[in-house]
Amino acid sequence: MRAMSTRVLHIQDHTIPELSGYAVRSRYIVACQRALGLDARVVSSARHPACNSREETLDGIPFFRTARPQSLVARAMSPLPILREWPLTRALEERIVEVASAFSPQVLHAHSPIFNGWATRRAARRLGLPWVYEIRAFWEDDAVDKKKIREWGFTYRQVRAAETRICRDASAVVTICRGLREDIISRGIPATKVHLIANGVDSERFVVRERDEQLAQRCGVQGERVIGFVGSFFRYEGLPLLVHAFADLVRDNPRVKLLLLGGGEDEAAVRTAVASLGIEASVILPGRVPHAEVDAWYSLIDLLVYPRLSVRLTELVTPLKPLEAAAAGKCMLGSDVGGVKELLERVGCKRLFRAGSRPDLVQAMQEWLRTSEEALRAEQSRQVDLAAAECQWIQAVRPILSVYGSLLAPRELVAAGARGAG
Repeated sequence: MRAMSTRVLHIQDHTIPELSGYAVRSRYIVACQRALGLDARVVSSARHPACNSREETLDGIPFFRTARPQSLVARAMSPLPILREWPLTRALEERIVEVASAFSPQVLHAHSPIFNGWATRRAARRLGLPWVYEIRAFWEDDAVDKKKIREWGFTYRQVRAAETRICRDASAVVTICRGLREDIISRGIPATKVHLIANGVDSERFVVRERDEQLAQRCGVQGERVIGFVGSFFRYEGLPLLVHAFADLVRDNPRVKLLLLGGGEDEAAVRTAVASLGIEASVILPGRVPHAEVDAWYSLIDLLVYPRLSVRLTELVTPLKPLEAAAAGKCMLGSDVGGVKELLERVGCKRLFRAGSRPDLVQAMQEWLRTSEEALRAEQSRQVDLAAAECQWIQAVRPILSVYGSLLAPRELVAAGARGAG
């Protein structure tokens, strides 16, 4: 099989121009596959924000959009969250089959959540195609964090069992980190079937930059050290913990500022904590900013903190942002949850604190403040070098070619045999 001839249809929840970590990984996987010679295209689910066209090309990638079903009454009335998704799942199945009839893919590659796997399994059976299921997180764990369901309750267990069945039925399973891979294998899925395709970074996009002095002046951080966080304010990120720890730190270090860039479900709790602690003058909360401005805000931050709390999701799943921070030459500090620890180890970062511990976080930030400039520069340089040498997206994506090859080779042999018999 030649990579140039391989046609892959990806099924993704949402895509660019959305700016989530999910959309970023999705974009780089497909772009790198196309750079490696595959004809990779994307069907997005009906959960992707509405757009004006059923087909569009962004960053050179063809996207096929799925329209939202006209009637979602049954979805709204269902008492079970997973059943409320069924109309969207069926719409996605039909769109996959429709696109496949024109594109003629050789393999389908479904990206979590479970609903995409469900739709792809049904479509693959109808089309007679092999399919890959990529798990980036388990829907049930994310739903627990969002308080949609109860951990290990009825719905949780039903979804978990359904996801396990999908993994058994898939031709191959892909996941992003060791924690998820070990969990999948523990469910009885053969280890030889579960492949690790880790997150990567674009070191041409994320580079060491000088501080934007105009923005620094506007924010009042000229000549001061800035501790920061950039990303979505999910509850499991632990940002109120960071605010409280910073309040302890700033009492003895008044020339330190805290910059929290982004927004989300925990934003109100963050702002409330800042106000209740009386540290408004030391905390910068710009909210969400346009994508083109993010680099300028990144340039202000000296230490990026990832204070994730210990829940099942964070113990299993690696974040994406720390790789970008490493490539940009930023010092980093993370909680010792499994996902953060695994990722920071890849870039040689050893700054960790006990998850959920305010005193430990304060102590870790104090140790960073006491570290010499020479030692910090060496730490940053090491992380930049490791990110460039070992964490590039093209390196992360390349192993998927052999996964596709293992699925397509037996089919080609059967086809060749049939031709020979004829």
